[in-house]
Amino acid sequence: MEDIFFKYHHRARLSEAAKAGDHVYLNEYYRLKNLPVYRNPNIIKEIFRTYWDDFLLSLDDKMKPRESILTNVDRMIKCRDFSEGYIFFECPNCDEFYMIGLSCHSRFCPSCNKKYREQRAISVSRKLLDVNHRHFVFTIPEEFRYLFRLYRGLYDVLFISVNESFLKLLSSKISKRLDRRLGIVAFLHTFGRALNLNPHIHCLVSEATIDKHNIIKKHSYFHFKKLRIIYMYTLLNNIYKYITNNGSFIDKNITYKLKEEIINNYKDGLYVYGPENNKMNAKEVTRYISRYSSRPAISEERIINVDYNNDLITWYYDPHEDDDFELEDDKIGRQEITEPIFEFIKKLIIHIPDKGFNLIRYYGFYANRTNKSFGEEKRLYRKSYISLMKSKLYWIRLLFNTYNYNPLLCVCGTTMVINYNLSYLKRRGDPTCIRDLS
Repeated sequence: MEDIFFKYHHRARLSEAAKAGDHVYLNEYYRLKNLPVYRNPNIIKEIFRTYWDDFLLSLDDKMKPRESILTNVDRMIKCRDFSEGYIFFECPNCDEFYMIGLSCHSRFCPSCNKKYREQRAISVSRKLLDVNHRHFVFTIPEEFRYLFRLYRGLYDVLFISVNESFLKLLSSKISKRLDRRLGIVAFLHTFGRALNLNPHIHCLVSEATIDKHNIIKKHSYFHFKKLRIIYMYTLLNNIYKYITNNGSFIDKNITYKLKEEIINNYKDGLYVYGPENNKMNAKEVTRYISRYSSRPAISEERIINVDYNNDLITWYYDPHEDDDFELEDDKIGRQEITEPIFEFIKKLIIHIPDKGFNLIRYYGFYANRTNKSFGEEKRLYRKSYISLMKSKLYWIRLLFNTYNYNPLLCVCGTTMVINYNLSYLKRRGDPTCIRDLS
């Protein structure tokens, strides 16, 4: 019944489209169905648009957000806003036109992040060799988390410690002599499922080594007990060294005491996840990269309700501990959180990285200077397939795949073209203005 009323309301427009053929009619139907008045709003964007200014006023000078937070939130709020620029398309056959606002390209923006993640997945995939890979996770002791909030340079230390741990694990005489290296792609996540600060590294590690002669050798055995111990000492020593050089005298003493306590309490080393049954084929590797590269702290599907009258938000998370249980009775169960929106905003913005900080890093034979020497025949994907994946990110195809319509197909059946003279590129000369079109 609702669809009948919809078609009746837009009967004139749909009748005109039907004259150009069924495909134009369907395209116009889905275009109208996805007008902002019908489409679900971007919840996170609406929250920040409504509350951000008041949130900033509620903070004292000591709590002023980092510059990268201010920049990314501002860009997200203004994403696709015509005042920030737009591209103008017109039909050469009639008076129809279409305007698309420029995207903000912020990783914090829910809509732009989706495309960014796919772009990063392609960028990572083009580096990979056609060998088995395994998923590893490296965590930090809970006692050290607060230091990562105070000293953001520790995120670099975490990356370095993970790489050094694999280097030390691969330290036999023959491995050193031949300079054998694993291929490692590391992804930093700063959040837990409860949006708490929980820095950890996800790693995609090759089950093969490459030596200085570019000879590939299978390497599927990882001594986990040894790796956990190596990682613990490497991380703790690197953190202490960093705090000694960059931290306060008090934090240096606290770090030393924590380091000694953890060594005494964690006899088996720190938690490292990477079971042998975690091997992945090509399709699984691609899905893995898409999932873990630049993943947002929370997806909008987890937001249950926003109470604008009482300034409250309700969202949920599934406890990580439940992953270890198959029976529902053994699980803690889904947790629903209702809290002030300002608290929710605080939890989100702490996970915005500083400008120029790389959340994805390459080590071993995936490091840039080494990776260039491999021929296409050894790659996981051919250049032609990479080009195909890139083409699927063209904005028109993304819209069609998501909403089932081509925005440039006119109601008369003609394809619209760009009119640069009527387009408004606020940042003229900035390539990000045109990047929306590719």
